Amino acid sequence: MKCSFCNNNAIYKDIDGNYYCKDHFIKYFEEKTINTIEKYKLIKPGERIGVGVSGGKDSNALLFFLNKYKEYFNIEVFGIHIDEGIKGYRDKDTEKLLEISKKYNLNVKIYRFTEYFNIRLDEAVKISKEYKSCTICGVWRRWLMWKAAKDLNLDKFATAHNLNDEVQTILMNIFEGNLKDLLKEGPYVGIVEGDFIPRIKPFYFNTEKENLLYSILNNLEPPFGECPFIVGEFRDIIRSKLYKLEDKYPGFHRNFLRNILEIIYKAKIDYKMKNNIKLRKCKICGYPTTREICRACEIKLKINNI
Repeated sequence: MKCSFCNNNAIYKDIDGNYYCKDHFIKYFEEKTINTIEKYKLIKPGERIGVGVSGGKDSNALLFFLNKYKEYFNIEVFGIHIDEGIKGYRDKDTEKLLEISKKYNLNVKIYRFTEYFNIRLDEAVKISKEYKSCTICGVWRRWLMWKAAKDLNLDKFATAHNLNDEVQTILMNIFEGNLKDLLKEGPYVGIVEGDFIPRIKPFYFNTEKENLLYSILNNLEPPFGECPFIVGEFRDIIRSKLYKLEDKYPGFHRNFLRNILEIIYKAKIDYKMKNNIKLRKCKICGYPTTREICRACEIKLKINNI
């Protein structure tokens, strides 16, 4: 097939039936992302933006994109790489990320679980009977994002969650009855209180396939592989079912997300009016929390038998 906008061969077809060659796909992808940023006011001129970058296709693409357009948005961009310490998986992504950062002169800072929690994730999972792998990883990663924001005096933290990721998360929260987590969904999330800064998701309406193709076309693709702990997890099950739905009903993810966001937005306003949650600082590390000791410190203490 030919590109819908020129006579070159097409490499991608979008949900609406448009065909794109390499150049027009990159243009489409970048304009779509810029539109999300501007529509939801994700970035302001002069801000220092941290980018959570795992070394995978999505985050590599986001760091590359924001660095490419940093003058357009008038921002400073910092890549934040968190090394959980999963042998045979994270080390490959870290190696690829460092290669890309050197090639494109990207500013990347690495934070390691071993440095702050005294243990690798794969070791922590073997020891812990109380916490699942994704719980430990998620809590500690959020703590390190907070630490990086303080260290670098960041204004916002950008993550590369894509449309497929967000639909999976929303459905998981619905099925598990997690109303509070469900209300955190959207392109611009997080509370601005104490040491917390907002989190933004510029790729919120980009599909997983679009992120992968953009990454490949810009020579950013990482070693192909998935976190070994995701297999058999609830997200893995939800994801496989959603892939089948998208194949049968093209546009399912996009339509679902657009409609559910309206419901979430209205529910979020009502929830804020009824609940006035006060934060305090963890007595060990100072992390903003509703508890005396934050979950990151709690897990660290239990796993390290302190």
